[in-house]
Amino acid sequence: MKSYFRFLSRNKLYTLINVVGLVVSLMFIILLGDYTWRQYSIDSWHKNADRIYLVGDQTSFSMWPQAGDRIKDMCPEIEQKCCVMSVRGKIKYGRQEVKDGENENGIIMVADSTFFQFFDFELETGSRQTALNSPDKCVITERLAHRLFGDKNPIGESVQIVGEYDVEPGNTVYDSTLVYTVSAVAKDFDHTVLPNETQIIANMKRYPQMLSAEFPSYSYAFSNAGACKVFFMLRPGMTLDNKKKTIDNYIVNNYFIPFGEYKVSVTPLKEVMFAPQNDGKGLQKGDKTRLHILITAVLALLFFAITNYINLTVANTGFRSKEMATRRLFGSSQRMIAWKLIAESTLMVALAFAIGLALALCFQDDAISLFKGKIAITDDINIVSVSLCLGGIFLVGIVSGLLPSWQMTRYQPIDIVKGNFRFRSKMVLGKVFIILQNVITVTMLTASLVIWLQLHHLIHAPLGFNTENLFYIISPEGKEQVVRSKLEKMPFVERIGTFNGCTFTQFHTGVYIIVRDDKFVSMFETDMDKTTFELLGLQIKHNHGTSNDGIYLNEEALRQLDNKIDARELGWYDGGKEPVAGVLEEFHSVNVLSPIQPFAIRVQKDKEFPMFLVKTNGDKQAKAAFDEMMKKLNGSAENRVQSIEESIAETFKDQQHTLKLITLFTLIAIVVSVLGFIGMSLFFIRQRQKDIGIRKIMGSTSSEVMMLMLRTFCVPLLVSFVMAIPLSWYVMNDWLSNFSYRISLSPWIFVATCAFSLLVAVLSVSIQIMKAVCTNPVESVKTE
Repeated sequence: MKSYFRFLSRNKLYTLINVVGLVVSLMFIILLGDYTWRQYSIDSWHKNADRIYLVGDQTSFSMWPQAGDRIKDMCPEIEQKCCVMSVRGKIKYGRQEVKDGENENGIIMVADSTFFQFFDFELETGSRQTALNSPDKCVITERLAHRLFGDKNPIGESVQIVGEYDVEPGNTVYDSTLVYTVSAVAKDFDHTVLPNETQIIANMKRYPQMLSAEFPSYSYAFSNAGACKVFFMLRPGMTLDNKKKTIDNYIVNNYFIPFGEYKVSVTPLKEVMFAPQNDGKGLQKGDKTRLHILITAVLALLFFAITNYINLTVANTGFRSKEMATRRLFGSSQRMIAWKLIAESTLMVALAFAIGLALALCFQDDAISLFKGKIAITDDINIVSVSLCLGGIFLVGIVSGLLPSWQMTRYQPIDIVKGNFRFRSKMVLGKVFIILQNVITVTMLTASLVIWLQLHHLIHAPLGFNTENLFYIISPEGKEQVVRSKLEKMPFVERIGTFNGCTFTQFHTGVYIIVRDDKFVSMFETDMDKTTFELLGLQIKHNHGTSNDGIYLNEEALRQLDNKIDARELGWYDGGKEPVAGVLEEFHSVNVLSPIQPFAIRVQKDKEFPMFLVKTNGDKQAKAAFDEMMKKLNGSAENRVQSIEESIAETFKDQQHTLKLITLFTLIAIVVSVLGFIGMSLFFIRQRQKDIGIRKIMGSTSSEVMMLMLRTFCVPLLVSFVMAIPLSWYVMNDWLSNFSYRISLSPWIFVATCAFSLLVAVLSVSIQIMKAVCTNPVESVKTE
């Protein structure tokens, strides 16, 4: 291998291009490999994983705890059930206190006593059978045990759990501080769809005290960290397929279902991660679309790296031809030399893998944030993973070295030694590789541009009410006048309105209305003054007469009421009645893709409400000023200042993350493809060096020769554009078909991406071409 290392040291550009391409691609392969394995094998390690199912609606996994007991009684197929719910709050032990972090899932979990019979989480100490068999028992994780107790045995110690109020209060108000006795210590949660942040699992019996209220049948089963989940373990060989209708009827007849019909879903435990009902609240959430994008992008990078290696190695055939000829003359067979070259490429891949592994460990935390999922490379090192890595190294090494070895061993050694060898190739395979690379690059560029345009289109879509430069500001209790006074003094504030109740963003609160025949209809209710009504720009379609006590319905609310209102009155659930002042034009709350929701809006001209709608002049510092004001008044601005435009953009965070991923990998692909273009230009120039010299001797100018070389080089790129445009159109048209409100694929999108790709390619090779054109033609003829 000494000759190979000597060759690498003398050809630094060759070494740099190959090492960079392979290291970057293999780093992402390592990160993505661990991420993918974890995503697809979540919870498969539980002994009874094939028998555990999560039952919920087809739009949500939420379920009432009391409904779980009744469903178990109705279905003999069910062996046992387990309710699980994450709760936000804090844990206290003496003067020590552990609070929730930034993750939306809480560190506190409440679960039925059957939890450790369902799930095989390993216990360091304690009994699985008795860990949660009493309402005042809890299990803590190793992380919490070390933090609170150090080396002390925590079994039998008392800890306090203080839950956050976030459920509509019932008639009874509880003290949410509860004392639990530590009965066991479990290993930290990992490789499960249940929240990995969990640090304490408490018995479910006292959850109403923790939340301040029980989940009643007329409310929805949501806690402040997500929905209550009910897992069922079925008897061996049984299913719930024949019981879905029975469960549907029970839920519909006994619980209030807002905004739509209830249709039960029965999801196997191993499929919960990617289930559409999984909203990420109280569970780990996977995204198959994101995963497929990542896999495709990383494989594209690996393809780029391998083809660059092949192109550059073949381009340097002439430099190593004498070495290989000498080996042949000293007795080495053609096969031995071929294996030597394959071994060299495998060594290159192995070294790149080692560097890539080190970088993967360094950037693991960044990758977790980027991929939105857990990666733990060191924890997942085992015989299987090591074997897969070694197999991958050998496979990539063989693929990378096969063509160069064939190229170098097909010539007669005597011709090389005599000096009669003249390496010449039409670069057919190299051109094919460049074409394929550019097709992938153009497709990724087009995807990035189309997704950005579609997101911009969605965020700024007309919703039926005004959104520009409007802010919701929730005043601390009793400080409404102080807030108004401070707002009026801010130079960028143009108008101030007040309201109470539901906003038009993703934060809603449901109310219930009773109409004919005791029919329940769920609506969103907002009280507002005239200024807020005008700022929002809501349009009245039918006016039944002005009234300070009247209420306006949107058209969807009217449809919910069967388009009829007796005597133009609404009857509320408490028996009160209210006149209907008119009907509003339809509008979308949340965003343009969300279903239109029924709204009841009460406009009162002479009344002020505790929350503010503020119109600014567009000053970029407005939100920061509002936040600072609320911090001084309330100690925190969290959830108290909300830009309507930013709230709309937040609802598209998954699409924004997809754009971020594609943009990142597109930039990396461009860099690696530029290295490939440089490799091709080296190959191309070395073959045409004598041709360039002769043309200049015969009178051609440097500009003419350079344009000729560029035209020759650009032909494969033009071919790639012909292939990339229909492929990009098909891929992005399919992606756009998922949106009811979308852009059209304009021709200028493809023109822009192809033009950019061509510009990058031309700039990449121009340096090598200019260097060859500026070389003394006599020297060019001699070197050839």
